[in-house]
Order: sequence, then structure tokens, then C-alpha cells
Amino acid sequence: MFQHRVFQLPDARFEASGRERSPVLHVRLGDLDAVIPIDDVASEFGIKPDSSDGRLLVQIAQGLRFVKDIRPGDSIPSELLDGTASWRVQDHHREIAKNRLMVQVATWLVGHESVVVDLRELRKMSVDAGMQDRVRDGVSKIAETLGLGGDRRDEVLDMIDRFARELSYIEALRDRYNIAGGIVEKLAQVERLYRDDKHFYEEVRRARILIRPAVDSFTGLFDQVDAQTSEIVAILKSYDSMVKYVRELRDELHQRLVTWDEIIPVWNIGLTRRHDEIRDAVRATYRFVAFHFPQTNDWL
Repeated sequence: MFQHRVFQLPDARFEASGRERSPVLHVRLGDLDAVIPIDDVASEFGIKPDSSDGRLLVQIAQGLRFVKDIRPGDSIPSELLDGTASWRVQDHHREIAKNRLMVQVATWLVGHESVVVDLRELRKMSVDAGMQDRVRDGVSKIAETLGLGGDRRDEVLDMIDRFARELSYIEALRDRYNIAGGIVEKLAQVERLYRDDKHFYEEVRRARILIRPAVDSFTGLFDQVDAQTSEIVAILKSYDSMVKYVRELRDELHQRLVTWDEIIPVWNIGLTRRHDEIRDAVRATYRFVAFHFPQTNDWL
């Protein structure tokens, strides 16, 4: 809740602006939409850093990492309060995370722990009677390994369930990433569709070349979190630090993927025949990648 009158102006809101996603304040002044960098708000309006408004401005700058905009009167993003996510996941993401950890328990028991994230394979494995038996035996064995005793398996199951809730956000982001990565395949499909249109074919090819490094930059982060959470016993032994790690990766991936929200809907179009929407999507993609992911060359 801000005190200064500037925050009571019509349509006052904070957003992340430009390639660097710098926080700015938007206010409506008559017919004009004024934009003020958040670093200048305090000096321009005489807001002291140690005042209530000054402290809120710091939280606003941090909060814009997690939400698209913040308006006076909004709740502070929960990431800043207790580390939990301020956005929701769907039930099937929780199912993927829970089943994945249970498969890790079962495969750990037989000495070759593996990470499976494919939903179909996980569902098939989760209903397998032999797998369920190994999970029960594995949970009891893990309880003994952790020094809890085999009769305290419910505590292990509770820890696994809570960690699965944290991991479900990674699975939700993985889905979103796959949609963004699918634009590369759609561009390849457009290339084939316009192969005999030399000029536009070159436009598509340039867009595809530019977007691939931007998409590939996500792959390493997902590989990293999969590798760090690939040992169920290590997760449970260092539970708090692993939750912190997953949340940090969750926030970084979420912040990166927010940028893609402007281009993903552009490709909700048919690609079976030529039409103007395809040309618009290709050119919008080129502008999007050139602006947000510029490529540089070092000249010797």
C-alpha cells in the first residue's frame, strides 16, 4: 500500500521493460502514458529510501522477476515472502513429478536409479504391480538408510510428496519450454511449404537460424536440474538445500520463459497451406528474436 499520490494516478502500474526487463512505473497523465524508470521514481518525487514507499519500491523491483506487472494494492509475490511460487501448476504436472520420484525409488532399490519424465512411460510404470512392490520396499529401505528405521516409511513418503510439489513447477515449465521449442519445428515446416518462394524462404531460414540458440539456451538448465535431482537418497538427505536449489532454478526458468509469452500465441495458426498469417508469424518471430536474443560476433 503506497502513500505518495503519484501511485494513485490512473492506471498506475509497474512493469519490466525492454530487452533488459528493467522495472518502470507507468502512469496515465491525460492522454499520455508516462514511463519512469523505477530508479528515478524516488528522486523525482522525493521518496526517501528508508520510508515505507522507498522499501516497497525495492520489493517491486524484485517482484517483477516473477509477475508481469504490479499495481498499487496488489499482493507481494509469494516468492519474496516464503519462496513458494505465485503461479499454479496443473494436476498432470504434479502427477509427472510424483511418479518420477517413485520410479527413482524403485530403480534405486535394484541398483540402477533412473530419471524418467515422459508422461506415458511414467503412467505405464506407475500401474505396474512389480514396480509398486519395489516402491514399497524401496521406501522402507530408504527410511533405514536415512537412520529413521523401516517402520517410519510414512515420513519418507511425506518428504517425497512435498518435494514432488516443488518439482512439479519444473515439469510445468518444461511443458512451456517444449511449446517455445516447437516454434523451430514450425519454421522448418514453413520452409518446406515455401521452398519455391526464394525471397520468403530466406526470411524463414534467417528466423530459424536466429531462434535456435535462444531455444537451446534453456536445454542446459533443464539438464542441470534433472542431474541434480537424479538421486533420491541425496535429495532426502539434503532436503532443505535441494528445495532451495529447485526453487532458484524454477524462478530463473520462469523469468526466462515469460519473455516467450508474446510470441507463442502467434504460432497458433494452420501450416497446411500458404496464407498471410504465416508470413506475419515469421516476421514477428524474427523481430522477437533479434530484439530479445541479439547475436554478437567478436572481431579480431
